[in-house]
Amino acid sequence: MLKQYSYQTKVKPGFTLVELLVVIAIIGILVALILPAVQAAREAARRTQCINQLKQFGLAALNHESSHGYLPTGGWGWRWAGDPDAGYGIEQPGGWYFNVLEYLESGTLRNLGSDGNAKVISTEQLNFSGQRVSTPVPEFVCPSRRGASVYPYIHSSAYFNVTRPEYVGRNDYAANGGSIFPPDGMWEGPAPVGNQMPDIREMKNLFYEYTTPFAIKQGRGVKDPGNGPILALSTTRLARIVDGTSLTILFGEKHIPFGEYDTSNTAGNDQGWDLGYDIDIQRWTTHPPQSDSETEQVDVYSVFGSSHPGGCQYVNCDGSVVTITYDVDEIAYRALGSINGEEIVDQAAF
Repeated sequence: MLKQYSYQTKVKPGFTLVELLVVIAIIGILVALILPAVQAAREAARRTQCINQLKQFGLAALNHESSHGYLPTGGWGWRWAGDPDAGYGIEQPGGWYFNVLEYLESGTLRNLGSDGNAKVISTEQLNFSGQRVSTPVPEFVCPSRRGASVYPYIHSSAYFNVTRPEYVGRNDYAANGGSIFPPDGMWEGPAPVGNQMPDIREMKNLFYEYTTPFAIKQGRGVKDPGNGPILALSTTRLARIVDGTSLTILFGEKHIPFGEYDTSNTAGNDQGWDLGYDIDIQRWTTHPPQSDSETEQVDVYSVFGSSHPGGCQYVNCDGSVVTITYDVDEIAYRALGSINGEEIVDQAAF
């Protein structure tokens, strides 16, 4: 007789749809709680890196002052890149970025294009200097904004002493030009005569009496209002900063409207780091710093500013790094731009 066997299939318990939805909801809540903390930690790390970069700029400028007797010069104008054969004073067309390269352990980059002749713009200089202006430098950009990369050079005019580059490296920091935004007319700088560098006396006439080309022909001039530590053709000694080196801004983050970081469409962000006196590498304390996300912006291309929440970061002429809030008192902040305004600055305002 055959035995009868009974087989029973055990059903393993599983999640119901409701239980699954509950688990997903819990995970979503946990992510929502943790994500801001992770983002805040990342921003804190980026802010710290930005502070360190500003600190290095300050130390480089102070080492420059120790070696040459004055802070880095501001250069000639936006149509000029640095010339490694032109020294560090008023004969140097390049701006402050170019002049601190040696003190940032980037002397090799500075020396690209050297031909041994500071009076002639040679083919060698034109070509090799093009390599320099097209080089992105990680320390020149704020990590909260963007990484070191190259961007199309689409300006209608080109450098005087560089073969027109296809791309340029950008920057997010600017030197302090003072508390008064200068009049127009000096941004381009003097032009060469053929392949000959211009006469230094002509440059002093152009920059120490800011004028438009038309005004030059008419014999009219405007007195240079610059009162910051780094100006066109400046050679500022620390001893001249009578307002106090700890109360005078040297470098800071420059304002760039949010959404314009990767474009070449806006003044103040359409050039590279290697150029002379220009709003791409200079800013002023005429108005308080602005957040990049601010929708109602004032004089957007003359002010300092930042993508960091809460405030903008600066290094002073004594090498100290400070954060200044976006709602800082305007009068107190403006005083930080001048080297000799003799204002009494209330540090409680910061």
